[in-house]
Amino acid sequence: MTFEDIVLVVGGTLTGLLAGVFYGFSVAIVPALRAIKGTQHIAAMQLINIKIINPVFFLSFFGPALLLPLAAFLLRDRPQFGLLLAASLLHIVGAIGVTAAGNIPLNNKLARYDVDQLSEKEADPIRKSFQAPGTPWMNFHTIRTLASIIATVLVFLACLSR
Repeated sequence: MTFEDIVLVVGGTLTGLLAGVFYGFSVAIVPALRAIKGTQHIAAMQLINIKIINPVFFLSFFGPALLLPLAAFLLRDRPQFGLLLAASLLHIVGAIGVTAAGNIPLNNKLARYDVDQLSEKEADPIRKSFQAPGTPWMNFHTIRTLASIIATVLVFLACLSR
């Protein structure tokens, strides 16, 4: 296995892991959060947003931002270059950029609520404005999820074309 292969496999694996986190959030976590009381939803999201800040998650979040462009550079004279360049851009702009510019500011806004001071009547509209279908947070989440999945597919295609 060459250095290029290792960079490609590790970068692709990390990209796939992030896509899996976002996908799992879409198909399991969000539906579960929508089924609980508003105060519980806010408290759960606040805790998730604290716990997600850890080295293991950061590896899958930021690792592909380094490894995918490196793989593209290493394979710049080969047919895989375009696929890896597109995967790099999708990850950097679609996953990291959308998260940083869209989801994190909304998460920070949610973090300001003191759930111990909210009634269910106050909390439920907050929950709905945060994770109901078509809300800004959900739209940003859908974009980053699709970007991550497509980036992963592009890395697979690059691997298969070698």
